[in-house]
Amino acid sequence: MNRSIVATLVLGGGILSGCMFQTKHEIEVKPMHITIDVNVKIQEELKEKFKKTDEVSKEISDKEAEDALNRYLESQKIN
Repeated sequence: MNRSIVATLVLGGGILSGCMFQTKHEIEVKPMHITIDVNVKIQEELKEKFKKTDEVSKEISDKEAEDALNRYLESQKIN
């Protein structure tokens, strides 16, 4: 009888200690920061670099471009 009481107390103590020492797992979700300053800066630099080329290309009509291409191709045939 004495052994059964001791066994019961040990078993009960184990169950209670298992309830008292619970582990808690937390998952922390941190916000993601994306920097787009580099892309915007490069885009602005490219826009400035090709600004003059864009203005010139807007002034040239399709007919002028076709004539210039034909003249270039003819000059390449001669050589």
